Amino acid sequence: MKYRWLLVALIFITVTSCTNNKFSVSGKITGGEGRMLRLQEIRPGFIVPADSVKVSDDGSFNLSAKIKMPSYFMLGFSKQNFLTLLVIPGEKLNIEAKGDTLSADPSITGSAGTSVLLEFQKKHETLIKKLSVLTRIYNDSINSPSLPVIMDSLDRKAVTLTSEFRDYSESYLRENIGSMAAIYLLNQQSVPGKPLFDPVNDPELYYKADSALFPKYPGSDLVADFHDYVSRLKKHQRSDKNSSGVIMAGSYAPEIALPNPSGDTLRLSSTRGQIVLLDFWASWCPPCRDENPNIVNMFNTYRQKGFTVFQVSLDMKKENWIEAINTDKLGKWYHVSDLKYKDSEVVKLFNLGAIPANYLLDRDGKVIGINLYGEDLQKKLAEVFANK
Repeated sequence: MKYRWLLVALIFITVTSCTNNKFSVSGKITGGEGRMLRLQEIRPGFIVPADSVKVSDDGSFNLSAKIKMPSYFMLGFSKQNFLTLLVIPGEKLNIEAKGDTLSADPSITGSAGTSVLLEFQKKHETLIKKLSVLTRIYNDSINSPSLPVIMDSLDRKAVTLTSEFRDYSESYLRENIGSMAAIYLLNQQSVPGKPLFDPVNDPELYYKADSALFPKYPGSDLVADFHDYVSRLKKHQRSDKNSSGVIMAGSYAPEIALPNPSGDTLRLSSTRGQIVLLDFWASWCPPCRDENPNIVNMFNTYRQKGFTVFQVSLDMKKENWIEAINTDKLGKWYHVSDLKYKDSEVVKLFNLGAIPANYLLDRDGKVIGINLYGEDLQKKLAEVFANK
């Protein structure tokens, strides 16, 4: 599957047998003194602890882990404060960063794959800053009599900025289509809720990445997971659109009957009579977790008018699922999961190619919105509940 949940050719370094399957990460974190720093490997559907160390009084640290092929790792203090690394056996990374926000302009050397990710992230941060400027101009102009003209100008500038970034991203991806960094790029968003690449409209990019990666890294869990997703994508592309299983606006959402955290079976149909946000997520999915505060806000705003949330998790570990529910304060609505990740029955039932994914359902269970996030969800709910 494609999960939100990388770009030069990765070359194995020939070293002695005792270090061939090992990489190290060292450096200095200003403001991280005395804090526990963790290195965790990213696997399909879950995260595996690899090493940890308390940052020294001078900010220095040293970590290492064994790997057999290019792999993704998270280096951080928490699930909200971390760096994403793409490493190969034998690499020796050196990192200088700030403890309060590790991802804020870190200096990373010694890892070609990680440097590629970092370059893309810096480009993306530039886009976000430019869009933030447009947002400030809009906020400062709310009471202006020229607001309609200003909004039109801002919209056109925003479209230009995101279009240019999309062109850059596609070019960057094509340059490095044979690197595992491609998997990372294919899962990115231009802005929250707006994927850079669409498997339905851009299938060729997925096919090319899979054709390059699967023969090269057949033993990689991440590559095998991506290959499985692309195989299903090809199957759906060959199928007739009317029988592809794609759920469109105006159609009724299929029934879901899965266990809640207590083990009791909950049915989606039990929510009939309410406006429902059917949301697919997971504890290990950063974009999902980033959207949760907005969902909480919408729930608190409209719950008295008949709005609720039915969240389906694609987690594999129950403890991670429950911890995320508690941490993100999601306990006031429905939660279900069979804890089977990509093998969950909902993946095939809803033809899920990526998470986060959501469907807004009317009181009869009919789809009235698809993949609504941030302001888009806010606007749609305001429309639905207008004068109610």
